[in-house]
Amino acid sequence: RRGGKGRSSMAVRDEDFVSQIFVLNSHAAVLFFSTAGQVYKLKVWQLPAGTPQSRGKAMVNLLPLKEGEVIATLMPLPDDPDMPEIAEVDEAAADEAAEEAAEALDAIADGDAYVMFATAKGNVRRNRLADFVNVMSNGKIAIRLGEGDRLVGVLPCNGGDDVVLASRAGKAIRFPVGAVRLFKSRTSDGVRGISLAGSDEVVSMSIIRHREVDVDTRDNYLRFANAKRRWLAQLKALETGTSAVVDGEEAAPVETGDLPGDEAELAARYGLDLETAQRL
Repeated sequence: RRGGKGRSSMAVRDEDFVSQIFVLNSHAAVLFFSTAGQVYKLKVWQLPAGTPQSRGKAMVNLLPLKEGEVIATLMPLPDDPDMPEIAEVDEAAADEAAEEAAEALDAIADGDAYVMFATAKGNVRRNRLADFVNVMSNGKIAIRLGEGDRLVGVLPCNGGDDVVLASRAGKAIRFPVGAVRLFKSRTSDGVRGISLAGSDEVVSMSIIRHREVDVDTRDNYLRFANAKRRWLAQLKALETGTSAVVDGEEAAPVETGDLPGDEAELAARYGLDLETAQRL
C-alpha cells in the first residue's frame, strides 16, 4: 500500500537499476532494441525465470549482441491469442484475453498499430508495428542513430494518441501521433520531435491514450477518484490509530461500518464497475 516500505523485487549490481516492468504471459513476444539500432525478439518462456533475490542473466547470453552493443529499451508485442496457461486456470478469462489479443493482432495486420521511436537528441520516428512482428534470430535493423545519439524509448501507439517527450532540463512537449509522418524505412533517424538547448537531451517518452466517455461517467469517475483518496487515508488511519489526512487537511472521522469493503464496492457507490474505474 502507499506509504509502506515495499519489498525487494530484484537484486542489482553496482550502478545498475530497474528501468521497466511488464506483466506478461509466457507466450508473449518481447522486442529488444539495442544501442546499435538493432531489434531482437524473444518469447517470454525463452527468458530465464528468477526470484526477487536474483540478478537475472546478462542479455549477451540470450541475444547475438556485438561488442559494445547493449539493450537500450524493450517493448512487448500483443499476446498470442492461444494463451494455453490461462485457459487451464480460468476459461472465461482466457476467452476474454484471447479476444483482446486477437483484436490487437488484427490491428497490427490492418496497419492501425504503430511504434514510436525517440532518441536522446530529440528525434522521433513512427513506423507500422507490423514492420517489427517478424524478426529473425539474428535481429534486424530498427533505426539508424546519428553519431553521439542513442535510443531513449520505443512505445506502441495508434493514430489517436499523443506523444510526450521530457528532457533532462525539465522541458516537455506534447504532440499528436499523427504529427509525425509514417516512415516506411527502418534506416531513417526520424524527424525533429523537440528542439533542445545546449547539452540538454531527451530522457523519456510517454504515450497518452484518449478515452471516449460520456459526461455522466466522467463526473462519476471524478467523484470516485476523490472518494478513493479519502478511503485509502481513512483505512490507513484505522490501521495506525491516527487521524486521516487528505490533501494536507485532517478528514472527518468515519465509522468502520461506513467504509467500503473494497475498491469494487467503492466504485459501485458512484455508479461505476471496477473495470471502468481502473481503466479510466
